[in-house]
Order: sequence, then C-alpha cells, then structure tokens
Amino acid sequence: MRRGSVIATVCAVAGMLLLSGCGGAPGIAPEPRDEASIVDEMVCADALGEAEGSATPGIVPAGFALVAVYRCGPFATRELDGGVVWSGTLVERFEGDLAPLLSELGAPSDPRWFGACAASMVIAPDLWAEDAAGRFVRLSYPSTGCSQPKVDAVDGQLARLVVADEVFTPLSIFSMPEAVAAGCETRASVTVLNVLTSDLETPRAAPAGESIATIPHDPPALPVAADVDVDGLRVCVYASDTTEGGVRMIGDEGVFAGVLLLDAADAAAALAEVSGAAEASAHCPEVASRFVVAQPLGARSGAEGFTVELDGCRRVIDPAFRTLAASEMLISLVTPS
Repeated sequence: MRRGSVIATVCAVAGMLLLSGCGGAPGIAPEPRDEASIVDEMVCADALGEAEGSATPGIVPAGFALVAVYRCGPFATRELDGGVVWSGTLVERFEGDLAPLLSELGAPSDPRWFGACAASMVIAPDLWAEDAAGRFVRLSYPSTGCSQPKVDAVDGQLARLVVADEVFTPLSIFSMPEAVAAGCETRASVTVLNVLTSDLETPRAAPAGESIATIPHDPPALPVAADVDVDGLRVCVYASDTTEGGVRMIGDEGVFAGVLLLDAADAAAALAEVSGAAEASAHCPEVASRFVVAQPLGARSGAEGFTVELDGCRRVIDPAFRTLAASEMLISLVTPS
C-alpha cells in the first residue's frame, strides 16, 4: 500500500475524532473555555503560575465591562538606588482599545493534537482585567494543540496598548556593583554542592546481572602552592542570613558581603589545610549564616576554587565536590577581620 493510502485510511478511521481532514491540522475537539470568576482583589500568581485565593481563570464573563488589563511579570529586573539590580515582580496596567486583545483572549483553543508534542512547558504571565467598579477577573489564554498558552499572540495585542502605570516589587538582589568590582558573584549557594556530594556519596546499585558503565574523567583539581605563589587567593564572602531591605534568601543561598585577598603565603597555608582535611564525619542539617568561596587568582593550571562554611557545619567543599571538615586554622585564614 502506498503511503498516501495509509494516511487516507487513518483519516477515515479517526474521522469522528478530527475537526479537520488530512489536508488541515487534525486533532481532538478542545474543551469549551469557561468564564472567569469575578473577585474583589487581584492576586498575581507566583513564578510557577500558582495564585492564592479562589479566582478561577477563564474568558471575560458576559456583562463584565472592563476598563483595564493587568500583566504580572514574575521575572522582572530593575536597577535601583546605588546601582544594585534587583529581581522581582512587575505589574503593568494597560489601557486603550481593548477589543482586539479581548478577541484574542476569547478565541477558542486549537484542536488537541494527538501526535507528538515538545517536552516543554510555557509559563505565561498572569493576566487580570478590571471593570469600572474595581472588580477583577483572572484571564486564561487560548491554547495550542499541544496545550501550551498562546503567549506570543496575546503579547502582540498588549504591545498595541498604552502602559498607563506599572509597579515593580523588588524581591531579591540580582547584581551588586561591589561584587562585580571585586570579581565575585553577587549570589552563591552551597545547596547544589550539598546535593552533589550527597549523590556522590550514595552508590547506585546495578540491576541483577548487569553492571553500570562509567565514563572515566579527571575531577577538577585543587590549586597547589605554585598556582598562587604570585597572586594568591580571592575569597568572596557571603551572608545567608541577610533579610534587611527585602533580600530573600533561598535555603543556604548567600548574598555578597565582602571580599578578602590572601597573599601567597596565606593562600598556600589555606590550600595545605584543605588538601589535608579529613572527610566530614556525618550529615549535618545546620545552615551556615556565612560562607566563603575561594578562587585562585591568575592560576596557571586551570585549578578551581573551594567553598568553606564559616559557621554551622563548618565544612569545606573542594573542586571534586568532596565534603571535608574545615580546620580552625582554615576558618581563621578565610574569615574577614
């Protein structure tokens, strides 16, 4: 049977499920879109699209005469006082001829495609509409055949409107000029390191009768004295207990709190303490309020740095992601005076 005959046969069998023939885009009829519930307060969804309250998203209800549309952006950045760049939420109020936007938002979703879809998820900005009485509805997007919101089409209509007002709410520091000038990252964390070391310390058993093949590789090397005999070490200091000014800390993440430069002698001494450190004895749940990330300056061997917790569990994580016990000498060497 020729390929065209196979397609024609499939279309004939599935004809009751398709909205269009083989010449178009076949799919399963989409569910009707419900009207949004009317509420007295707008509560923007978080970065994962979850919103508090009982507002059910949908199309604009009949009789709801809206005067403005709001877009909540959870991944906005703004440079504020002192040149500090913050990440946070941006709520924009759009006004103007809203009819084309409402037409786009109220359109039916595409037929549900029963073929393969990309393994990805599109998180659309939260949209709300307000009427003259100050009531709100949370708007939903028409979706593609793969159940993804049609963000581009809606954004195109929003771009035609006027941004009458916007409110930026800073949540966490994204970039500090002091950190950039010091050559340090603004934010750092030992969370990933802890997860990696935990995974590495837990051997994975092979299924019965099978073996697990591994790809040989050389782990990153700890710097040696020759790597720091001229330039020394840069020690970036981070505080994970900072809450002043609305800084949001996540787990054992820290924000830049200063920098310490170790000369060649102190850098060599610190490296000797790390290379001779014993493995951390047991799992420790404490979260360090301060930690440092030490980086070799001008390293000639491509060696990487290491992380030291100044309090809490007082661990060292070396470039090979081994969890070691930090000595009193090492703590004193990398602690700012």
